Amino acid sequence: MDTVLKQTDAGKTHWLTGFLQRLGQFVGVTIILGILGYPMLHRHFVGTVSPWLGYLAIALGFGLGAAVLAWRGGLRRIINGLAGMDRRRYVVCLLVLSFILHFAVLRIIESIPSPEPPDVYGSWEFFGKDKSAMYPPGDHFVGATVRLLLGGAPLATILYVSGMVTFACWMVYRLGGMAFGEPAGRLAGLLMCLLPSWLLYGNLEYDLLLGTLLLLLTYMFFVRPPGTHKWWYLALYGLVLGFACLVKPICQLFPIVAFVVYLATRSSVVQAVKKTVIITVFMLLAIAPWTIRNYRALGKFVFISTNFGTVLLTANNPDADGREMMIKPMPGEKDEVEVNKRQIREALTWIKNNPASFLKLTVFRVSWLWGTDSSFVSNNLHEKVSPLGMNTVRGIVQVFYLALVLIWVWGLFMCRREILGSVIGLTCLAPIVYIWGLHLVCQAHGQHHLPMLPFMIILVGGVLVHRAAAATEPLQSNRVAS
Repeated sequence: MDTVLKQTDAGKTHWLTGFLQRLGQFVGVTIILGILGYPMLHRHFVGTVSPWLGYLAIALGFGLGAAVLAWRGGLRRIINGLAGMDRRRYVVCLLVLSFILHFAVLRIIESIPSPEPPDVYGSWEFFGKDKSAMYPPGDHFVGATVRLLLGGAPLATILYVSGMVTFACWMVYRLGGMAFGEPAGRLAGLLMCLLPSWLLYGNLEYDLLLGTLLLLLTYMFFVRPPGTHKWWYLALYGLVLGFACLVKPICQLFPIVAFVVYLATRSSVVQAVKKTVIITVFMLLAIAPWTIRNYRALGKFVFISTNFGTVLLTANNPDADGREMMIKPMPGEKDEVEVNKRQIREALTWIKNNPASFLKLTVFRVSWLWGTDSSFVSNNLHEKVSPLGMNTVRGIVQVFYLALVLIWVWGLFMCRREILGSVIGLTCLAPIVYIWGLHLVCQAHGQHHLPMLPFMIILVGGVLVHRAAAATEPLQSNRVAS
């Protein structure tokens, strides 16, 4: 699908398209500024790494991104080479390369003995697991399923993660191809395969699972033209979305995105409402068993989880720096639901009474969220490598991430109409903007942007192909028309 949002008769961009494009540009600029400020912010609050190492990584990363953008002849040769491959051969090569690379890297990391990494914050389940709804169950359910099917050995986790990331690479390829043409999809799939952070991150945590589920939802939405979605397909979509909510409750607002996209693809308001209602109903059906469990366990209605107060208050209080911090219940508190309500009240009161401090923390949170792509490295490689080795790995991860961000932001400005004129392109931008906006208020951590990187890569694939002007005519015909 390579369609633009509704255009006027004069050929001007629809106001909604223009607004989303400009909003994306604003988000990109703030992310660049957050990256530039991150080394000094890290030095002030953490102080474990010299800021000059951070600025060296920024110089190398931005330099690499600029070099790639300037290397038009080389880009053209690479893209033409990918475009010239038989499609089946490309897909097989992508899947095999992705699985082998991820399996080999994670197996090497797992084989190096080390003590368990320190638990800095401990558990947030203060009232016992059976009487808690602090965490949504989706990720734990997947972990238990993997252990049941493959066993509890570390090898099982590695197989699971390698397979999941390989599936994500395929979806990045398909979405990129649908949005910007086959060559862009192939380049995006390869970039996803080689992205250091997804290559190194092997913990059985929600970040990779959430990113893969969001890709799946986006792929499902567009692989069948939105105007052809039948009730059974909408029901299936809603069930998958409901499970994504059980992995991370932030997905609850996604039916709104679906409604906007239906309108953007020229569905009538009545059709858009009907389809969105069906998606929402089946999303709620997928969540309902957990909501019932919460009522039985807590005696109160808790839709998914009780941790919103925690993520809000930890980011907005007199001692906050915008990141996660431990806040225990007050003496005598024994009701997790009431603790959550109190924390929300306290956070909102503090924000209301301290607007200047809140705005300062907002700036901090942009830096904490987007300033580094290597925040997970310390846990994965804790005492497995020397400090020099740790900084080297961090640097590699960071340099490629910064080059990716620079190309993405450059494309938001220089290829705005070509890249963000596509409904899929705008839809890929939407979760990035959403996560950016969410963490302006809630606690931020560099790991939280990890699920957004595949969407950034899809857009970068379109940017680089447009920059190289190398999309061949036969493959252009494979682009999906609106």
